[in-house]
Amino acid sequence: MKKFLAFLLLATALRMAAQPDSIEWANDDTAQRADTELNVEEMDGVTSTAPEQIAPPSPGTTERPARELGWLVLACGLATLLAVGSGVMAYMARREVADLHESYNSALEQTNNDMRRLAEESAREVNALRAQLARLTGQLTAARATISHKPPVHPDTTTGSGTVTPHGPQTLYLAKPDSQGRFTRSSTGFELGNSLFELTTTDGVHGTFIVVDHADAHRFALMMPTENLTNACSGEAIQLSAGKTRIVTDQPGSALLENGSWQVVQKAVIHYE
Repeated sequence: MKKFLAFLLLATALRMAAQPDSIEWANDDTAQRADTELNVEEMDGVTSTAPEQIAPPSPGTTERPARELGWLVLACGLATLLAVGSGVMAYMARREVADLHESYNSALEQTNNDMRRLAEESAREVNALRAQLARLTGQLTAARATISHKPPVHPDTTTGSGTVTPHGPQTLYLAKPDSQGRFTRSSTGFELGNSLFELTTTDGVHGTFIVVDHADAHRFALMMPTENLTNACSGEAIQLSAGKTRIVTDQPGSALLENGSWQVVQKAVIHYE
């Protein structure tokens, strides 16, 4: 639209610029006709009884006003066209700015609506996760309470109904303990590769333990004494087992059954041979 207005202004200016020449040509024809009439009158005056000398008008006096009038008309036309064009362009610019402002407001409102919707969905998901976490926490607490109140049961010291039957000392075989002193595995029979300690209990809750007296178990334990022995035993330089083949228990250790696993209460004292 702006290019069309500029083209229209240029075409109108060129058209009006050509008008002074036509006006000048019309003025020249008028001047020539006036000169011809004056010459005829002069001829008639020569034969009259009282001749008068009438000076013909100079060509410049008739051409100058016409030319000035033509340029004045051209200037007024150009000024009018410029004013109209400026007004139209200003209106179009204001209209464009208004359209941009409306488009920006619409996009901003849409973005705000999307953000509110996402916030509401996130809040609902967070609330659902919190409810699920609370439910799982309650279940875990209930399970822990049930385990903590469950009476100690061991396969070797119970009957089919699960009740404890005190029928004398019982022997269990324990695997290596973890870093917290909790034995990771127990069984009623010796298991090569797992059984490193022998525990004796009379009530199924308290017991004493020693290193099992088995050559293969000693060989396995002495391969990594820090991992296999130090969490349940103490002694002089027991971390160093190079060249040693036998483990001797100098003083038994004590353990307590907690939550179904045996826990070291006091470490056994050992040495190597």
